[in-house]
Amino acid sequence: MAHVSPSPSQAAFAGVAGMSGAQFAGQPPPPGPMITRSVSLVIRVKDVDRSRSVLDAILSRHAGYSAQLNVTRSENTARSLQASLRIPASELSSTVADLKTLGSVENESQSGEEVTQQHTDLVARLKTARETEERFRAILEQRTGKISDVLEVEQAIARVRGEIESMEAEQKSLEHRVDFASVEIQLTEEYKAPLNSPDDSVATRIHNAFVAGYHNAKETLLGFLLFFEEFGPSLVIWIAILGLPVVLIWRRYRKVRSRI
Repeated sequence: MAHVSPSPSQAAFAGVAGMSGAQFAGQPPPPGPMITRSVSLVIRVKDVDRSRSVLDAILSRHAGYSAQLNVTRSENTARSLQASLRIPASELSSTVADLKTLGSVENESQSGEEVTQQHTDLVARLKTARETEERFRAILEQRTGKISDVLEVEQAIARVRGEIESMEAEQKSLEHRVDFASVEIQLTEEYKAPLNSPDDSVATRIHNAFVAGYHNAKETLLGFLLFFEEFGPSLVIWIAILGLPVVLIWRRYRKVRSRI
């Protein structure tokens, strides 16, 4: 049976696949557990605009920032503010304490997730991918294979490079979630009903009725004037046409009566 030698890219893959994750455990372990923290707050405040100014001051004081903020303003309803905040993990406790001073806390929840092992595995996979890329590039520099082998290696390098960039982005996102806690906050303004009473006084109701009657009479008179202005000439003509025979008949009738 003929022996088929593996292509350069296959050999490089096999060499990297033979390495275990323990071989990449030379990375210094993190100083402590990596934990992503998230907080949710619902606070009732007296004035949303004033509370927003205080919120901005709190973020500035604790080196945080607002990832997203939305203020709802609707007529005859309470205004509200919803924001997604990012707070340095070391400042989370003091920041939450300051946020609670904005008003009355109606709901609060906190959660945390340890991602130490997830980060360790990601670092190991990233190092493996980089080692693989280096092996492929070494093979490509030798250029000892066929053109098809060179093309295969170039395609493999592009594929591994895409995986590396994806894992690097994932690593940065994970580390940012550990460094900056997520705080979802909702500020709801205390609704203040309009000061004017719905029950008007008797004098106000009489005045309103008089004004309404005056406007109705004016509209009626205006309607009559517009009607006669538009149809008046036609009515005069028709009255003349139809009234003349009636007048003649009436005169003849009177003459006959006078002879009797």
